[in-house]
Order: sequence, then structure tokens, then C-alpha cells
Amino acid sequence: MRLYFNDASPYARKCAVVAHEKGLADQVEIDRIVIYEKEIRDQNPLNKIPCLVLEDGSGIFDSFVICDYLDRLGSGPSLIPSEGDHRTQVLRTHAIGQGMTDAALILRSQVMRDAKLDTPLPKDWYIERQWNAITASCKMLDQELDTLQGDLDLGQISVATGLGYLDLRFPDSAWRRHAPNLAEWFTEFDKRPSMQATAPKG
Repeated sequence: MRLYFNDASPYARKCAVVAHEKGLADQVEIDRIVIYEKEIRDQNPLNKIPCLVLEDGSGIFDSFVICDYLDRLGSGPSLIPSEGDHRTQVLRTHAIGQGMTDAALILRSQVMRDAKLDTPLPKDWYIERQWNAITASCKMLDQELDTLQGDLDLGQISVATGLGYLDLRFPDSAWRRHAPNLAEWFTEFDKRPSMQATAPKG
């Protein structure tokens, strides 16, 4: 299998962390690309990263679908429970991590646009909305830290890779001040070999 990957993509990193945790790292070839420099529409008509290319040449996307596939393929306990309240809780936590990551990427795109226009970052409702989403998500997770405890699951991975992306692109953001318990959890989770092996390089 081949995973189209970008070192800065939190979505691609989430897939890579799952591959490591499920014992599949040696079966997944990482193909580092910049999407604007290489078309992958034959495997993913949306031309987005990540995309997992199977042995038959077909592609699987988006990140959640890839993670679900790897979870079912790999060994060890399932990261996505198959049923019941536990499944609902894991998917809910995953949605928070995913939404927080989405907001951070939107902010990053705005920063890049403003840099090209050589204008300061506007303090409009759209920007504030993204930061409010991130802050509120961190506060909720801080209050519901028990949902990040216990056996490893995709919700934990989603939150951790999202927080890692915040640290990468917005190192001066104050999410830790709003969520000290979450910050402590992330410090420990980030020590996992799978997180260290997939740490973004820039």
C-alpha cells in the first residue's frame, strides 16, 4: 500500500499514526508529495491528501475512511468500536478533533493569503469563528478528559494530531491556557512511538 502524504498535513498524520498503532507501518509506503505539484486524480478525483493506494491501484480517501480501513486490516484492539455507546463516544471525540483541525487549517489558509497580499490578518467574524471553535473544543475536551482515557481509539488520535497541527502552525496560540488538563494529556500522548515517528518536519 502507498499513502500519499504531506509532512504538515494533520489528516495524513492521523492515518500514519493509525498505521503504526495497528502494526502496519512496514506495509504502508509513505509517498511524500505536494499536492499542487503532482496530480493524484487517478486515485482520488478530489486530488486531496491523504489518499491510500491499494495493491490493485485503487485509492481510498478521506482520512476517516483510510483510518477505518487500516483499523480493520491491522492487528490489536479496534480503534473504532463496532457498536454501542462506546462507538458513539469515540466518533464524537473524533468529530471534535477533526473540527478543531479543520478550523486551524482554515486559519492557516487565511494567514497564507494575507501574507501574499502583504496585509495584516483581518480581525473579522470569520477568523474569530475559527478561533472560537478551537478554543471551545479545547475547553470541552478539558472538561471531558475522561473521554480521552482508556484504551487507544481513533478519537484520541484525531484530537492529538489536531493539537499537534496547532502547535506546528500556531505555536503562540493559547490553547494550553484554556485547557491545562488537555495540555497535560497531550504531552504524554505525544510521547507515543507512533506520534514521534510521524512528527511533522516543517
